Amino acid sequence: MKPARIVHVALFIIGLLIGTLAASAADSGATQTVGPMFCSYCGRVVTPARSRVRITYTNETSVDVCSLRCANKTLARDKDKTVQSLTVADYTTGELIDGSAATWVVGGSIDGGRNQPPKWAFASPEEAQRFVRDNGGQVTPYAEVMKAADEDADPPAAGAHGRAACHNAPGTELVLNPAFGDDIYHTHAAGCAMVSYKFMHTALDELRSGTSDVGLDQVGFMRDRRYNYMMIPTDMTMDMHMLMLMYGITDRFTVMGMTSYQDNKMDMLMDMGSMMPASHASPMRTDGFGDTELRGLFKIDGRFTGSLGVSLPTGDIDKSVKLMGADFRAPYDMQLGSGSYDLKPALTYSELSADALWNWGAQAAYTWHTAENDNDYRLGDSFKANAWLQRALGPMATWLRAAYSHTESIHGQDSEIQKLLSADPMMPMMTAPTPDADPANYGGQRVDGAIGLSCKIGPGSIGVEGGIPLYQDLNGLQLKTDWFLTAGAQVMF
Repeated sequence: MKPARIVHVALFIIGLLIGTLAASAADSGATQTVGPMFCSYCGRVVTPARSRVRITYTNETSVDVCSLRCANKTLARDKDKTVQSLTVADYTTGELIDGSAATWVVGGSIDGGRNQPPKWAFASPEEAQRFVRDNGGQVTPYAEVMKAADEDADPPAAGAHGRAACHNAPGTELVLNPAFGDDIYHTHAAGCAMVSYKFMHTALDELRSGTSDVGLDQVGFMRDRRYNYMMIPTDMTMDMHMLMLMYGITDRFTVMGMTSYQDNKMDMLMDMGSMMPASHASPMRTDGFGDTELRGLFKIDGRFTGSLGVSLPTGDIDKSVKLMGADFRAPYDMQLGSGSYDLKPALTYSELSADALWNWGAQAAYTWHTAENDNDYRLGDSFKANAWLQRALGPMATWLRAAYSHTESIHGQDSEIQKLLSADPMMPMMTAPTPDADPANYGGQRVDGAIGLSCKIGPGSIGVEGGIPLYQDLNGLQLKTDWFLTAGAQVMF
């Protein structure tokens, strides 16, 4: 299928999905059956959803918290504000009702999660009595319930309650997504861990300079053409296997470690000059472990997460390839790491709808290559912005994602890679000039569009995402990205 046809089909699918999602949103209405993902006071996962509390002030602002205990803490903190209403989730329907008018049951056999001892609100006194008959507990006046909530100890997240909160909370199939092509950073409750595996495939095809495609008739060696190269890239594949481990130190602070294994392959034409036609050369190929990343993530509040990663230079930057029957150091894009210690700050915004059926958000991330590596060059710093919209469909979720990236050219040069370009005028065939050996032919700007689907299975989930570039403005002459695919699986424990 031609690239233009792929774009048309992808845009049609994206448009169809947007229409489906919009219709679903209209059908779902403005229900208040499930609380937000995180408590605005303690930052914890709101689980179970029936413990949710909303405080509304006279200035029409409101906050959602995970329990009566956090509601009391919030009221004490905001004592200068006038409260208009305090509503709680009805145990039977999940809808928000007036807390002071509800019939309350304290205790019983139903697990209250962090809402300990369990405190449930009922709009119907009859439903409260039925609950007591079936599950135990005691009907308790509202004032005593609020007093007891203020005296509750802060329960730990670890143990059975905390582990259940890791993967059973509303919206986890959206927030803990296994298949985003870019890492969207999130935290986990204390004592909760996640292991994630991703396979990422990127296909590059055809040359481009700036926003214009460059045909093979414009590239050649010792010919009267615009670009003078002997080894001409025609297409490339980059496969990456990523393994990531996350662990919640506290309910607001999570640590992450990630490593990868890469396999890069580039097909080329070899042009020996005007005396003979260009022919296919043996492909360049490199593989091995990439850089290792360590990251700390802190939940600022229920919507924002800040994170800082440090990339350790464990990937090889001395990989070699055979060209023209001789060994050369592989070009920059065939190496496996940056060779430098890199800092990677990011800020993530994520919002969950009140019914936990929709998730939307954005993330800004930066990669700073702090110094030249041992081979006297530094990869270009990069900025990336992501935005997404997700819709839960039972245990499944589907999403649209757009990403913008800007990457600088490489600074400095590797003297060994430079030998690919440095020809002896008397013996021009003793080199193998290729655009990938020029540091100026790296970086640029790109806008991607992606669509994905995932499925939650107990404490685990699987998913896949595919996408294409919608816009590419590349520095110098380089292969353009054609399409990309990510498949992932993860498990919580």
